[in-house]
Amino acid sequence: MRTWIRLSFVSVVIVGVVAGLGANRAAATTISVGTRIVVSPTTFAVPIEISGGVSASSWQFDVTYDAADVQVNTACDPFSGDIYCSFLTGPVTEGDFFAAGVPFNVLNPGFVDQDPTTLAQTGLLFGVNGAYGGPPPSPSGSGTLAFVEFTRIGSGDSPIVVVGSATSDATVPEPGTLALLGTGLVLPRVRRFLRRTH
Repeated sequence: MRTWIRLSFVSVVIVGVVAGLGANRAAATTISVGTRIVVSPTTFAVPIEISGGVSASSWQFDVTYDAADVQVNTACDPFSGDIYCSFLTGPVTEGDFFAAGVPFNVLNPGFVDQDPTTLAQTGLLFGVNGAYGGPPPSPSGSGTLAFVEFTRIGSGDSPIVVVGSATSDATVPEPGTLALLGTGLVLPRVRRFLRRTH
C-alpha cells in the first residue's frame, strides 16, 4: 500500500511539473510600450514592442492615453517625409518584427475612439492588429510590432499604456493536455509494477 501511495504521489508531482512548464512557455510573450521617439517639437512616435515571441503569426493591441495631454496624430502627412505616417495606415505604421514578411504582411491600424457628440478623442486606440505574410517559420524573439504617432496637446508626459497579445503558430500544448499525457505515460507503468508486486 505504501508503494502505491509513493508512486501516486510521484506521478502527481511529475504531471504538475510538466503542466507548469507548459503554462510558463505559453505565457512568455510580452507586449509593451517602448521609448518615445521625437518626430518634431509637437509630435512623437511610440514603438509597441514584443519580447519572448515564439513563432508569432499575428498580434493585436489596444492603447490608452490621456486625450487632454496627447492625441493620436490622425492629421499626420505621409508626404512630408514623416516615416511614422503612412498613406494607407496613417499614424500607425509597421515595425521591424515582421520584416521577413514584407510586403505580404497585414496591418490594420485600428480605430481612434471619439466622443459621438464632439468627435474629440477619448483616449483609446483599439483593434490594432497585424499578421505575418512571409514564408515559415513565423518570427520569434523580440522587436517592434508597430509605431503609433502622437501629437502633444499638453506637456506630453502622461503615461501611454498598451494591452495586447500575440498568437503563435507553433503548437504549444495546453497544461491540461500535458497533464493527460503525463498521466497516460505514468499509469501503465504503475499498473505493471502493481501486478509484479501482487
